[in-house]
Amino acid sequence: MENIVKKELDSLLSLIGIEAEYSLEIEDNEGVSYFKISFEGDKLGYLIGNHGKHLDSFQYVLSMILRKKLPENTDYRVVLDVCGYKKDRDSKLERFALQKADDARILGEPVDLPPMRASDRRVVHMTLQVFDDIKTESIGEGMDRHIQIIPTSEKDMNIIETPDDTAEESEEDSEE
Repeated sequence: MENIVKKELDSLLSLIGIEAEYSLEIEDNEGVSYFKISFEGDKLGYLIGNHGKHLDSFQYVLSMILRKKLPENTDYRVVLDVCGYKKDRDSKLERFALQKADDARILGEPVDLPPMRASDRRVVHMTLQVFDDIKTESIGEGMDRHIQIIPTSEKDMNIIETPDDTAEESEEDSEE
C-alpha cells in the first residue's frame, strides 16, 4: 500500500510541477489506514494557500486518485501537512473548542460555533467527545454547516434524581 501511495503522490507532484521533500507515515487505527504526508522546506506557502484551501484541495485530489488505485474495500484517510500548518491549525481549533465548551457549561445553554469545513468540524467533535457533560452536533447544510455545543444536564447523565424520578419510583413501589 505504501508503494502505491508514494507512486501516486510522486506522479501528482510532477504533474503540477512541485518539487518538495516529504515524509509518509501510515498508521492503522480501528481498521482505518491513515496516510500522513508531511512536506518540509522553504517557500511552501503556495501549497497551503489562503486559509489552507490549496492544502485541502491537494488532499482531496490525492484521496480521489488513491480511491481508484487502492483495493475497493480499503478504508483510509489522507492527511497532508505542510511545515506543521495543519498541526498548528488543529491545535488552535482544539483550544477554541475547549473554550466554547466551557462557555456552554457556564451558561447552561447551547453555544453555536461559526461555520466550518468538514475536517475542522471533525477536529472539534473528536476533541469534545471525551467529555460526558457536553455533546456536539453538526447543524445546517453546505457552507452554513456548523457545530452546536450542548451542555447535558445532570439528569441526562443520571447523576442526580429529580423530584419526578422519586415520585415515579414511589408510584411503582405502591403498585406492587
